[in-house]
Amino acid sequence: MCNPENDTTTQADTRSCCGSETPETDRNRDTDYWIDEVDVLDAQLPEELRSALGRFVGTESIDTLGEWATEIRRLTGGGAIDVDQLCHTDTETEHWGDAGDERYYFQCFYDAAILAAVEDRPVDIHTVSPGGTVVEARAVGSDELSVTPEEAVFSLGIGTDAHEQSGGNPTLQDGYAAICPYVKAFPDREAYEQWSDTVPAATVALPLAGATDVASALVA
Repeated sequence: MCNPENDTTTQADTRSCCGSETPETDRNRDTDYWIDEVDVLDAQLPEELRSALGRFVGTESIDTLGEWATEIRRLTGGGAIDVDQLCHTDTETEHWGDAGDERYYFQCFYDAAILAAVEDRPVDIHTVSPGGTVVEARAVGSDELSVTPEEAVFSLGIGTDAHEQSGGNPTLQDGYAAICPYVKAFPDREAYEQWSDTVPAATVALPLAGATDVASALVA
């Protein structure tokens, strides 16, 4: 959710902030990291992710996505995320949102869903999964999201070594670098699980159709 044009991040820092390339690791992980509860904001996160998020912000644990949304808002100044804080780019990327006649390119695909919640108007979302599959959605405000393919999911996560950079007191830029590479869309749960085994991060996934719940928590 970074906007490189609105901060003093260097070009190298911007690439690490929201870069599309994610380093690989041989580390195996439990692929049963999945949320399918109705109230996704209140569902307990996997233990690895709870601990990684907690270390990043200097607490013992961040237990739910609702708590994590609160921490993200604290990093952005305590208020709701606005359009200027999204991960805009002037160059074409694989991640964009069409709102009316205007197309917004993003470094992180999920910002298009947040855009719909911020502006409370329909946004057509396009992204490409790490495996190369196109995933599309239409978001209407923060209440509705239709998805193609219907089985599409998305991941949220954080680098397992993120706390080493933040020291438990992260800046907004630390948050960008730690989170953006692990917010991805996938055509189905299996594709997410294959990807999650290759990244040095603690992650969780949930149906993409539920993405509006997290977006609402960030902009409400």
